Amino acid sequence: MPSFPMMRKLLPVLFLSFLCGIINAQTPKADSLIRISKTIGKDSNYVSLLNQIAEELSDKDADRSLDFATKAKEQAAKIKDLRGLGNALNNMGWAYYRKGDYSKGFDYALQALHINDSLQYLPQLAISYRNVGAIYNSQAKYRESMDYFHKEMNIHAQLNNSLGVGRSLNNIAFSAHRGKIKDSALIFGHTALEHNSKLGDQYLIAFSLRTLGDVYFDEGSVDRSIDYFLASLTAARAAKSNFIIETSLYRLGKAYQEKKQWKESVAYLQEAIAVSKILGAKGEQATIQKLLALSYAQIGDYKKAYESQAVHIALNDTLFEERSRARFAQMQVAFETEKKQAEINLLKKEDEAQNEKIRDQRLYTFLLLVVVGLVMALWLVSWRRNQFKQVANKQLRSQKAALEEASYQKDKIFSILSHDLRMPISSLSGVLQLLDKQSLSEEAFAKIKHALGKQITSLNTTLDNLLLWSRNQMEGVTDVQASVCALYDIIENNRLLLTSAANQKRIVIHNDVSVMAKAYADVHHVDIIVRNLLLNAIKFTEEGGSITVQCREQDHEMILDIIDTGIGMTDDQIGKLFKINTHFTTSGTKNEKGAGLGLLLCKEFVEANHGKLSVKSEPGNGSQFSVTLPKSKYV
Repeated sequence: MPSFPMMRKLLPVLFLSFLCGIINAQTPKADSLIRISKTIGKDSNYVSLLNQIAEELSDKDADRSLDFATKAKEQAAKIKDLRGLGNALNNMGWAYYRKGDYSKGFDYALQALHINDSLQYLPQLAISYRNVGAIYNSQAKYRESMDYFHKEMNIHAQLNNSLGVGRSLNNIAFSAHRGKIKDSALIFGHTALEHNSKLGDQYLIAFSLRTLGDVYFDEGSVDRSIDYFLASLTAARAAKSNFIIETSLYRLGKAYQEKKQWKESVAYLQEAIAVSKILGAKGEQATIQKLLALSYAQIGDYKKAYESQAVHIALNDTLFEERSRARFAQMQVAFETEKKQAEINLLKKEDEAQNEKIRDQRLYTFLLLVVVGLVMALWLVSWRRNQFKQVANKQLRSQKAALEEASYQKDKIFSILSHDLRMPISSLSGVLQLLDKQSLSEEAFAKIKHALGKQITSLNTTLDNLLLWSRNQMEGVTDVQASVCALYDIIENNRLLLTSAANQKRIVIHNDVSVMAKAYADVHHVDIIVRNLLLNAIKFTEEGGSITVQCREQDHEMILDIIDTGIGMTDDQIGKLFKINTHFTTSGTKNEKGAGLGLLLCKEFVEANHGKLSVKSEPGNGSQFSVTLPKSKYV
């Protein structure tokens, strides 16, 4: 224990510290804001200014802070400023918390939380979480307290509010310490101290140091805790925070009691009492007076010990009365609530008969709707099933038609192979046998040669058409390379190519197409179309007849007309020309053979080039095949 002379040296220092604490309690910033508030209109800016004053006083003078927060609440409600109201309720909740009235503090904190959460006003919502967490902490609900402080910290992190994060870390460390969660208390305490030291905020630094002092004090490291409490006191004085000053002082008083240094304990506790009176913290005063009574008794000053104990008891009685009044008020509220609930229950009973009738009517209506719904559902299922059957039948018919088409194509190919190709090949085989026997005269050989030449030409044409047609059936007409077609040149080339065949029947082919006639189509396709149509005309034109090719322009199209003086066709024959399942072949006027695929090829190639093929004919009056093709834009 320090000697009496040493104590005499220590007391002036402590007294100066006490005076410094009182001086630091002055709030020039708050006074400046108060002066400004008297010069502006009572709008939302006025409410905001009152809230700023309340916040500035919150850790220095709880009573004055509460006064300004209450004024802010009343004015915000009057002008319907919800943000200002949420802020004011937060400040009122914190002021009551500082005064030790946790019931009112919790009530206002919850009101603020409801408003700020509905507005999603994050800065004040974070403060609401802090207030609720602090009150839970005061009621020894440390896990709940830490949960709310974590929510507060997450919002501050989202808003990039480093000061808010630092305060949240302090609160989490403090709750962990109170809840005997030592590891968490140390981790969050040192994290908070490091974070707040970087910020340079003396209030937050003081809080961090005080919490770490608490942790080391509880584990028995009293000297180490005193170092932290002294550092906390220094930072609190720099921050002018009477709350941290008072709590650091009373912790130092308690720590020196553990070291049996009673006079040092008295000095710190006396200063703590003076500051707690400024704060109006009755709970803290009661605790400090009890500690003072013990220290006075240990140094033999029993009179002061008795006085401190009496003040402690009186404060406890006052707190008990206040809490009892609060509980009585709560009981009154509960009674009134029960009374109103009884009235409501009576009204409910009176309405039950009517409501029962309404429920019955609704039930009958519901059952009727269910029955109607089931009938509709069954009808819908039946209808959809029929629709599905119709679609399935349609698909089956389509598949059947496709299979029949494929079957007709197969039969047609086999017919061609067995008839139109086999005959010329058989004739060629017979001639080869005659040649081997060297039994033909020159005159007979000449006739056979002429007939065989015609058959080979027919065979060649048939093979070309068969290959083209077969490929089209398997792949479709692909690779259409449209370009400018000189129609006169195509007609003339084919006229010269087929002159020999025409001369055998003394048929004259006239090319009356203008050299300027141009179409836009695949040149190779047009060549095949013209050749097959001319061959068809030669085949069915009598000896001495004629074939005329003309061209006419109509809108954006070019129309080629191949007109012969042949035997013509009936309407029934025309209708079968371009269908594979009804297609027929007929020998020419001199028994010329053919596979009958030429016209099918013509139709497919014409349509592939965005054109159309039409026929006009009468028996005995010849035929006219008209090919319509797109007109070249370069004409």
